[in-house]
Amino acid sequence: MKRLPFALILILAVACASSNSQKGKTAKPDPPIEIEQLVGPAELNYPYGPIEVQYQLMVQNPTPQPITLTRVEVATLNSQGAAYTLRRDFYNLKKTIAPNATDSVTFWAKAFSYGRGIRDTEPITLRAIVYFEWPGGNFQKIFIRELPQYGQ
Repeated sequence: MKRLPFALILILAVACASSNSQKGKTAKPDPPIEIEQLVGPAELNYPYGPIEVQYQLMVQNPTPQPITLTRVEVATLNSQGAAYTLRRDFYNLKKTIAPNATDSVTFWAKAFSYGRGIRDTEPITLRAIVYFEWPGGNFQKIFIRELPQYGQ
């Protein structure tokens, strides 16, 4: 019978601990992000070997405070089955997006192009982690996009 009060106290303690809210802290923003490939193998005449691919990252800031884009990590998820493979790397950026606004930033990423062939128009599956700073601290957003590779 003595275990019943202890179990009840334990359940009550767990319930109170899990219901603690973080008062004074605002929720981290969830900015919509899109990415577009500006320069790829088609614009470089489908070379075989190391290339640099240019991307434009568009970020919408839905908050009433500015957010700053500080870094982006990119990698391809294709396993040797697309027009190119990105080297898994990060790129430091410094772009402040005004409150309730949309802005973009371009960057170049190192890749390996497989030249002309069957896969030169296969889409790229890109995984990106975008890092931000804002008055409430730091946060990141991960997204995956499929980018088409149609030659002109």
